[in-house]
Amino acid sequence: MSIIIAFATLAELLGFLAYDFIRNRGNGSGRLLIRLSAGVCGSVLVLMEILLQTDSCLDGVIMDLMVLSEILLAYPCSFEKAAVSIKVVLSICAVMLMSSMGFILVPSGYSLFRTQRQVWTVLMVIVSFSVYFSFVAFRRLHEVRLLFRNAAVWHGVEDYARFLYSLVFLSLTLFFMCASIVPGDGGLALKVSSSVLFMALYAVLYLRDMTGKTYILSFSTENRIKDIIKGNLRTSYVDKAEDDKKMNNLYRKIMFLMAEKKPYLDASFSMNDLASQVYSNKLYLSRTINMFSGRNFRQFLNYHRVQYAMALFKKDPSLKVSEAAEMSGFHSTVSFNMAFKVNTGKTPSEWVQDNIYDLRERL
Repeated sequence: MSIIIAFATLAELLGFLAYDFIRNRGNGSGRLLIRLSAGVCGSVLVLMEILLQTDSCLDGVIMDLMVLSEILLAYPCSFEKAAVSIKVVLSICAVMLMSSMGFILVPSGYSLFRTQRQVWTVLMVIVSFSVYFSFVAFRRLHEVRLLFRNAAVWHGVEDYARFLYSLVFLSLTLFFMCASIVPGDGGLALKVSSSVLFMALYAVLYLRDMTGKTYILSFSTENRIKDIIKGNLRTSYVDKAEDDKKMNNLYRKIMFLMAEKKPYLDASFSMNDLASQVYSNKLYLSRTINMFSGRNFRQFLNYHRVQYAMALFKKDPSLKVSEAAEMSGFHSTVSFNMAFKVNTGKTPSEWVQDNIYDLRERL
């Protein structure tokens, strides 16, 4: 049974590793490095368990899955930089490889060493887990501006999902420790259950990190949240706003005007100008934009200007930031940079590098 579980685990690790590498080959991002590190480190550890076939093979596979799950939990959310996570992940991989080699190479039959390995692994996992997430929480609380971005709601969803997965991870770790002290067939059954649950957790976490989905909310709900953040309410959500058809129709007119006439390209375009073009008063117009886009008028204009600038960069990546700012309707490069980062999380230069040049290199 231990060997079957080990081979199944190895197949899962190699399957995700190969799929991720083929799908994102040439990406070169730190996030991809974290996922590949987990896959490579885990494959090596499980392969060692299979080749040596120690008495504690099943225990070793479970502990390997435990460490890999922790690595994927350390994966940064969309608003976090990957630099710190990479260092933590590589450190965990190095420590785990060295310590596992030391414990695995001990002759079989030494139950004391098996117990020491379990204690060491769980202790390392809990300590590194606690230190890393304490650091993440501390840094998050000191970045107050993140809480006021348009995407703050989605950031909260990501944090909540990570919290729930952390609870599942800690519960499974406790479950495995309890299974380790149960003798006989009962203990074996609990360990097999623990390994299957850790394999499932690893799969969900890997897919979450690779796709950006939380797998806590339904895909439709996640897409709805992202559409609201982006101001893209020309979808079925507008159609469902039956509580105020007049406001719904007004917003449709506004979005049609923005798409066809692009009045936001005029840096002096104001609320009065928009009100006269859609035949409405300023107060009602402001309420409509705020209700359907979640933005005030200035943020609403800047969103469309940033979208236009992104299209300009796609046509000509060598376009200067100052030129793109002027062509998109911004008064200054400073306001353009600020609006661009609020709406995309990156500066114009970073966005061009990540989304244009990297894509061309991949193609």
